Amino acid sequence: MRARAKWALALAVIAAAGALAASRLLPFEASDPAQAGPKYKDVTAERGAFRVAVTANGLVRPIDRIELKSKASGEVIRLPIEVGDRVEKGALIAQLDQVEERAALAQAGADLEIARAQLDLAEKNFARRQQLFSSNVISKEVQDQTELDLAVARSKRVQADTSLERARDRLEDTVITAPVAGVILQKYVESGQIIASGVSNVGGGTPIADIADMGNVYVEAGIDEIDIGKIAVGQKAAIRAEAYPENRYEGQIVRIAPEARVEQNVTLFDVVVQVANSDANLKSGMNTTVEIVIVDEPDVLTIPVAALRRDRDRPGGSAVAVLVKQGNDYVVREIRTGRSDHRVVEVLEGLADGAVLGIPMASRLKEENDLMNARMRERQSFGSSDRESRQPSDKGG
Repeated sequence: MRARAKWALALAVIAAAGALAASRLLPFEASDPAQAGPKYKDVTAERGAFRVAVTANGLVRPIDRIELKSKASGEVIRLPIEVGDRVEKGALIAQLDQVEERAALAQAGADLEIARAQLDLAEKNFARRQQLFSSNVISKEVQDQTELDLAVARSKRVQADTSLERARDRLEDTVITAPVAGVILQKYVESGQIIASGVSNVGGGTPIADIADMGNVYVEAGIDEIDIGKIAVGQKAAIRAEAYPENRYEGQIVRIAPEARVEQNVTLFDVVVQVANSDANLKSGMNTTVEIVIVDEPDVLTIPVAALRRDRDRPGGSAVAVLVKQGNDYVVREIRTGRSDHRVVEVLEGLADGAVLGIPMASRLKEENDLMNARMRERQSFGSSDRESRQPSDKGG
């Protein structure tokens, strides 16, 4: 009996405290039971600027990043570049030791001179023996051999020409130049280092440097799947770099990924925005904010999204409606809505400018208090049944 009294007293104290808190924290609840009923917050349908934009974080990427390698192998003897240097098309990037290539070129030139002389001699022999063969001075076998010698001499001349051309190419390959005007993004080797050919080496050769034209750059951003349906290729986008928050760059969407990726349980689609980087401030890898404006109109009738409701009094209960204030009462009116930024929604039909709407006010604290009381009752009921179940055993003991 003493334990039951303590339990009842505790429940009474808790319930009294909850009621007192509710009475102090809920100013919109009627103190007079006769006035109890739903309370409303009045809002007005207003015309004004309506702007909807999708924002996302992005990274600056070069449009055409080129990794430079040498077709030749050898020691780097010149490397007049540093990371961040601006170079023009055709500028020297690196030069390899040319001793072997120059020797090979000289040998190929000498071989060509020999081949030319041999071909000249073979042509003269053929002409002389052709006359002798016409006069039946030499046999058919000798004439056939003369034709063969001429064919061999012509072949050697072609081979010598080809060898000389290849020797020249190998010599040129020891000089690596910029294929485009741009900025040196990375440098992988230093002077004195032995590098492998990017053509003949199985591993792909040694990279020398990365270069890219940063006059125009890409900004890659992940757009939430909720918003991806609102954007399209060709739309404008505004870019702000964290390093230069005062600068605003204009870009255009050039590509939308056809496949999503998941990042921290969020489904994203990669969107590529091309941006003019005339001031060269945007660097590869910079963090940016991308803003894609979906709607930007100066005169649109909008209401808060919270004012929308489902008209449960009508068949199907699926019509979008609002509570319009008429005098001291609120009446349900169907409306047709348009675009939304999840805060306000565009009204296309059903409301006039200046209409007053009611948003039902619910007391979350009151709901929590009611839930607490319900839990107390359940616990009290559980305690009573538990004590009742133990009483026979106590008596029997």
